[in-house]
Amino acid sequence: MKPKLLTRSIYLILFCSLGLVQADEQAIEKMEVVGQRNQALTEPSAETKKLLAVAGIDGDPINSVYSLPGVVFAGGDFGGEPAIRGSSPEDNGFYIDSMPADYIFHLFGDSIFNKDLVRDFNLEAAAFGSEYGDVVGGVFDVSLRDPENQDLAIKLDASLLKTGVLVESAVTENQAFYFSYRRSLIHLFYSEGDEEDGITVFDAPVSDDYQGKYQWLVGNEHKITFSVNGARDSGGINISAASEEGRIDPDLIGDASLNNGFHTQGVSWEYFPNELDTFSVAVNHVSTESREKYGAEQFVQLENDQVNFRGSVKTARISDHQVTLGIDAQRNDFEYSFDIIPYFCTDHDTNCIDQKGERIADTDNIKAIMLAAYLQDRWQITPSISLTTGLRVERDDYTEKTFVHPRANIQWFVSQALTLFAKAGKYSRFPDIDTALEKLGNPNIDPIESAHYATGAEYEFDDVWSTKIEIYHKEISKLARAVDVDAPNAEQRYTSDTSGQAHGIEWMLEKSLSDNWYGWLSVSWSNSERTDDILAVTTDYYLDTPLVVNAVANYQLNDHWDFGMRFTARSGAKYTPIVGIKANPDFPDTNVAVYGELNSETLPTYSRLDLQAKYRYLMFGNEAALTFAIINALNSENVSGYYFLPDGNETASDFNIEQEEGIGIFPSIGFEVTF
Repeated sequence: MKPKLLTRSIYLILFCSLGLVQADEQAIEKMEVVGQRNQALTEPSAETKKLLAVAGIDGDPINSVYSLPGVVFAGGDFGGEPAIRGSSPEDNGFYIDSMPADYIFHLFGDSIFNKDLVRDFNLEAAAFGSEYGDVVGGVFDVSLRDPENQDLAIKLDASLLKTGVLVESAVTENQAFYFSYRRSLIHLFYSEGDEEDGITVFDAPVSDDYQGKYQWLVGNEHKITFSVNGARDSGGINISAASEEGRIDPDLIGDASLNNGFHTQGVSWEYFPNELDTFSVAVNHVSTESREKYGAEQFVQLENDQVNFRGSVKTARISDHQVTLGIDAQRNDFEYSFDIIPYFCTDHDTNCIDQKGERIADTDNIKAIMLAAYLQDRWQITPSISLTTGLRVERDDYTEKTFVHPRANIQWFVSQALTLFAKAGKYSRFPDIDTALEKLGNPNIDPIESAHYATGAEYEFDDVWSTKIEIYHKEISKLARAVDVDAPNAEQRYTSDTSGQAHGIEWMLEKSLSDNWYGWLSVSWSNSERTDDILAVTTDYYLDTPLVVNAVANYQLNDHWDFGMRFTARSGAKYTPIVGIKANPDFPDTNVAVYGELNSETLPTYSRLDLQAKYRYLMFGNEAALTFAIINALNSENVSGYYFLPDGNETASDFNIEQEEGIGIFPSIGFEVTF
């Protein structure tokens, strides 16, 4: 920023010229303000502050994504990742501070971030820009705030779900750091050693995570940031022969455990030489580990050693243009060890038990280098029309495929109140790792491809009320299709012969903070399908949720009390009905379910109301707060699926089908204090 003359100096000069003040040039006091381009971004965005207050999410702004249109749970109330506009959770891309991440959600659906560290959260649901790659669904772009140059502060917080600590402090005049660690308390709701329905918990589920930054502002133009991030989920149960699972599939009898986690170390450099240019370079190392054990010594272990590099140059030197040139590079080294009885099927198959293979034990390795370059230009064609065009070139040396993906976004500011937009783009991602392995999948399987189209309008009624409507269409191709185990080409196991599409319309009405309250209402309609390209059969996708309604409201009573509510109602997801039972081919004394037409039935309507109250106060001179919440306040019985429950007396015409239900009414209390 160039030095600017302060208002006081301007007034002095004006007064002199009018004869009101007699002064010569040497007598005039001048004050200069020197701008610093490498400012530390320490405050959350206005949008993030809104998301932090959504009821029933334990202050987790990322978890509030389920209150936005076009987003549904893929795993029900008890966990799973979000599905965006008809895509599967595996199609999503995750970024932390502009760097690719393996996952940002824990096993039970909460995010891996301390709520006090999220500066900005952006959900790109469709037709996003050229800076994002290896993704065909939606993009979760999370920016963590910079450390604040302050005296040492320690913040403690705890609820019935998790507890955590955040330490933050200045180190020197231009260096500061923070470090956060959190651990779940879910394990306290389970008693290890107690048996119920043939299931014994021997390792209660635990999740933990951490984030840390050390930042050095060098001069007025450079910002160097060192960061660490990590998360882990673990748990274990014993499945006995008396359990439902053991009676259906004796191969599962024994201990079952899960241990997933990742650790990231990175450094970034940002350079702001002037008001027109910005340079950034970032490198990180990610080590990921996933271990699953079950049944009679069956296990799957995946380790990935990953290195990411991202560099970009942004310039506004060309009149009416803002140009970005970027380079991405990623090296993956997958180590895959397993001893399992495989089932060759996908989420597009019905009776997976008929796709059972012979037990196999092996170690496999995949080394994949992914390279990409992109160019993006935002052109202000007229004061009211802007066009953003981009081109991204991607290649990975494992599938040996090269893609050139054009992308575009046009905005027309018809008036100060009305904006029209249209956007489109092409995308691809690396195939699912289990379908690409040589011993368990097809090493020649193709990457997944997709095309996105969206158009809509935004209208601001006044400074408080606004609305947005968007229509979208997605096409997906090269999805994995399981080869029938009795087919002549059964050794391929998977081919790229499934396609799909999703389309819908979303409407959102939003009120900014006024009269002490704010909130939004969203309604979305959609349809999502998958097609077996060989059989030419099209069915609804299992995550197809035609109608979703979300309402969020927060009221600030005074300086101490805030109240919030969140209501969600949506059509039931699709499911494949159980139409009968048959003897297990490998265990004739047990029965298994027989399923009907794929995703031909619909679950009952889902509804849930969450309520929350937050009280802020001083405790011995320190800022503190209590949060009271009621999850599913109406105690709605939300059915998430059905399963066959054998009792030993079932027959082909008389057998038990039980329903799986989501979380019931659940009160919670949280506490936080900063020292």
